[in-house]
Amino acid sequence: MSITTWMIVLLGLLPVIIGVSIVLYLIKKLNFKGKFHLNKITTITFFSLLIACGVIYELIPKEPSVEKLTGEKLVQLQTENNSFQRSLLKLEENKLNQKFLKEEWSHEMNGNTLSIEYKGNELYSTGVFVEWIDTTDQKVEGKVYRSNINVYGLNLDQKIPLHKVEWTGNQLVIHEPSVQELSFDQFSTRLYSFNQVLNDEEIRMVRGRTYIHLKVPKHIEIVDPLGLQMY
Repeated sequence: MSITTWMIVLLGLLPVIIGVSIVLYLIKKLNFKGKFHLNKITTITFFSLLIACGVIYELIPKEPSVEKLTGEKLVQLQTENNSFQRSLLKLEENKLNQKFLKEEWSHEMNGNTLSIEYKGNELYSTGVFVEWIDTTDQKVEGKVYRSNINVYGLNLDQKIPLHKVEWTGNQLVIHEPSVQELSFDQFSTRLYSFNQVLNDEEIRMVRGRTYIHLKVPKHIEIVDPLGLQMY
């Protein structure tokens, strides 16, 4: 486990440690005799159950936490997105941020026409970049990237599925992810009225995109009816 995970576990066990200390203190300092013997057994049983519940809770697998980012970090993420797209537009592969690389593959073509199709409603979420290769081979190489996605300061890179890319003969089909419903609870020691929450909460979004970089032999014609290619 990471250092952060260990810190969370230790903080979670802190109430258990305090409970054990209280039990040991009571057993040592209080003299339970006669009619108090039953109270002693009851007290020890209660604290034992409390400790057991705390240990069981810590052992239960939990969903990973979602990090809420600062405004400065959001600006940095958007800058990374913009820089990545500029470098991809110029086909400067050596300048691409490799943390965005999600998949890479190759496909052997049977003809000289490559068709690009999209299944979904959000066409703007995907861009295709074509790099023409001087070769007589029929192999098309591809890499799938996705830039930073952040909503309300919440990093959602690991929460939202990738676009699915599949080949059907000489047709490259891009499938949009299914709709995802995500919910988060926010706890604060500050007191708000409903109107204050709406007015004080700054809605910010870093809208990441999926990019598909294709290396295509120059003799192959591309059919792109939806205009997914970016120039």
